Amino acid sequence: MKNVEDKNMHAGHRGRLLETVCRAGLDTLSEIQQMEFILFYIFPRGDTNPLAHRLLDKFGNVASVLEADENELTSVYGVGERAAKMLKQLVEIFFVYTTCKRTKRENLEEYTGIYDYCEQLLRFKTVEELYIVGVDCMKNIIGRRKLASGSINMVGITPLQISNFLASTKAAMVFITHNHPGGAATPSGQDKSATEYLSNLCATLGVTFIDHILIGEDGVYSFTYHSKVREFF
Repeated sequence: MKNVEDKNMHAGHRGRLLETVCRAGLDTLSEIQQMEFILFYIFPRGDTNPLAHRLLDKFGNVASVLEADENELTSVYGVGERAAKMLKQLVEIFFVYTTCKRTKRENLEEYTGIYDYCEQLLRFKTVEELYIVGVDCMKNIIGRRKLASGSINMVGITPLQISNFLASTKAAMVFITHNHPGGAATPSGQDKSATEYLSNLCATLGVTFIDHILIGEDGVYSFTYHSKVREFF
């Protein structure tokens, strides 16, 4: 009987919290309630409040929970391997949504549009990633593909990867962007060599190479201008 009562109580709480979010917005909730609500998507049944407390006690805030390493997440009682993987993918879902919305309307007539795009894409990533972005003749972004993640060796990017991307997007121009998570927007010698390699590769394939944009913790660096073009404060 008690199990039935507990189940009904948790179901009622979830319904009330959902109604509050729909009526007033997720940002009006306390951080514990926000974490609890997010966990509803991972755990379809049961009381997520105790786990929300344990996660916030360990990581400090919701953003840190979602950015935590899978091994760190599974060290928290109640978080298994599957739950950790699903929590990690929530950030990727947010990125897909925001960048998709921007891609549909993004025009790079103004050069700062590239910086804005790359900043939103990579500024808060916790691992190093490298993307190629396709642009049409009207300077609209028409496609994007991740070329590498983790330990990036840009010279390992093959002509086949670039040509496959160009064939699928019909891009007339491209730019490359990667990040230095927790590091400065200062290019290494390898970054400079890789930029020259990728620029030459694009020229060989008959596409205009616009720029290579580096996103660091402190700002944005343009390889075309050989300087930092934006500071983060």
